[in-house]
Parts: sequence; structure tokens; C-alpha cells
Amino acid sequence: MQGKRPLVVYMSGSAHSDWRDPVRAAYQDDPRVRFVGPCDSHGLSDAMGAPGDDRPGHKLRMTQMLSKADVLLAYIPNDQYRSFNVMIEIGMAHAWGRHVLFVNEARSLDVVVGSATPYVTDSFGSLDAALERLAVLVAATPASPPTSTFTVGPPAQFGHSVYLTGSPDARWLDAVRQRYADADEVSLMIETGPSSLASADIVLACRTSEEGRLFNLCLAVGYARALGKNVLFVNEGDHYSHAYDYLKPFADGCYTDLDEALRYVDYALGIEDRL
Repeated sequence: MQGKRPLVVYMSGSAHSDWRDPVRAAYQDDPRVRFVGPCDSHGLSDAMGAPGDDRPGHKLRMTQMLSKADVLLAYIPNDQYRSFNVMIEIGMAHAWGRHVLFVNEARSLDVVVGSATPYVTDSFGSLDAALERLAVLVAATPASPPTSTFTVGPPAQFGHSVYLTGSPDARWLDAVRQRYADADEVSLMIETGPSSLASADIVLACRTSEEGRLFNLCLAVGYARALGKNVLFVNEGDHYSHAYDYLKPFADGCYTDLDEALRYVDYALGIEDRL
């Protein structure tokens, strides 16, 4: 993305209604703001990792998109749904130093949502009031991005970086390159060392055969995990190795097929039109 970075706003709330649509529509042609968030297609989000499922879809998408945002707009319209996801995202946003706009229109939840108060920048009793505050933040753009207590800060430019490590097999590397060739906001880094790995969002570690000791892969996974990166491990063909059982607990998702892993990368990056 060229030019000044827009204010990136993560919209958190129920996927069971279209409340996000009028918010997006109000800024449709405004380059000062960009909206991101969890998948708002309820069926697709369940397919990528339903509650109780060990698939990493929700975590990947939430952490990836929220790490890019300056502002979290969190909205509870009623008490029909449990809204645990909203509370998780508020906790993450506060830890990363984001500006949190919290809207609770469910009066029956006034007491229980009080626990969110220390994590919230501004609280509102209506979505309209929060949108008025958001308009002020948008008008102030460009502004210095919020500083983070931890290692995740919003980037100077909006984009996604994926670090590739594993087998020296051109086939899988070419497949990843081809998949993201037209995705301008996705940058790929291939075995470019710790400094590049530290700036990556997602690590894709791929083992394509049972041959060789992939120390490069294990080093990258260990380093990335310690930095809180999202890690996906592909063991193509499910080649057994007791040694790689040590690696699996350090990955957010484990796959035996590269295409399946790339579906989860697409989901994390918000590329939903091909899922």
C-alpha cells in the first residue's frame, strides 16, 4: 500500500448480524480508514475452527488482524450470544497498547462486563456514540501509532508477512509463491534469518520428505514461538518421525497437506474469496 497509512480499525462482535456493513459503508471512499476483523461469515468461521475444535482458524485470524490495527471497536448489541470472543480481543488489544472503543447495548450485562473496564479506553452505551468517537480518531489521522507494551505493534504500512522455512524443495516454495503472486499486501520471506523472522506475522514450516535433519525448520519454529508468532507446521505425506513430535506442540496448526495449511494462511490474512 502506497501513501499515508490509514487508521486501521478492527471490528469485534457478533457474526450473526450485519452491523458492520453500515459502518464500512460510511467510510467506503475514505482513504483515512481501513476496517479489518474476524471472519464475519459465520459458516466459514465455524468451518475453519468451530468452538471446541483444535483447528487454529479463529486464533490465526484474530491475532493476525488485530496485530495490524490501531483501534479495536468492540460491540455487544444484546445478551443473545456469550461474546467471549469480544472479551478475548479486548484483552489482546489492551496488552498490545491499542485504543479500545467498547460498546455494550445489553443492559442486562452491565455488571458482568464491568470486568472489562481496566482494559478499555472509551466505553459507550450505544454504537452511535462510539462511531462519533471513531470519527474523531479518523479525523486525527495520520497520528502516531500507539506504542505497545509488548512486541506487537501496528506496521508502518498495512500488509502481511509470511516466513517460509523447511525442506529445500522448490516445489512447495514455488506453490506458495504462485498462490500469493497477485496478493500485493502479502510478502514472503524465505530462510532470510532471525531479523526477518522477528518481523514476520506467520511462520510456515514445511517438511516434504522423510529425508534430512531440518535444523533450520526447528530453529525457526523455536525462535518464532518465543516471540509469540503464529506457526503452522506441514509434514507432507505424514512421514513419521519421533523427532518431529517434539515440534508439534510448538505449532498452532499441524497439517499433512500443504494446500490445507495454505487455506488457513488465507483465512488468517482475510483472503476469503477463495475459501
